[in-house]
Amino acid sequence: MTGAISLEALAAYIQDAFRDVHVDTTTPDLFFFAGDERKFPFATIVTHDTEHDYHSELDRDGVFRLNLGVSKESFQKLFPEPDPKVDYADLDVLLPHPVYARMFWMCVLNPSHETLHLLRPYLKEAYAIQVQRLARG
Repeated sequence: MTGAISLEALAAYIQDAFRDVHVDTTTPDLFFFAGDERKFPFATIVTHDTEHDYHSELDRDGVFRLNLGVSKESFQKLFPEPDPKVDYADLDVLLPHPVYARMFWMCVLNPSHETLHLLRPYLKEAYAIQVQRLARG
């Protein structure tokens, strides 16, 4: 995987790129929140499989998944039709989230620097959506 970014570098980028980001590190996974409200993260980095979310095979050595919630419009532009052949274990490929796609969450396993560059507008959008939710109360 050429140009792979580390989990630590990805987490640092998210924290540095947005104002007032809080990270919950009480589990092996990282949850990124806008502001002090900690009900709904705008992005997560998941590091292991669970009973309900095992499609990405995250228990492989060194594999992690960045997840982020985007607008319906952005999601549908990226993923216009459901693809039954999606391999959720593919590294460095933008994918609908294996569990939360219906809520317009997307994901990528072990993104490269090039993929992170492509993801920047979607990370900004995910953050902005959360900030707007907070403003509405």
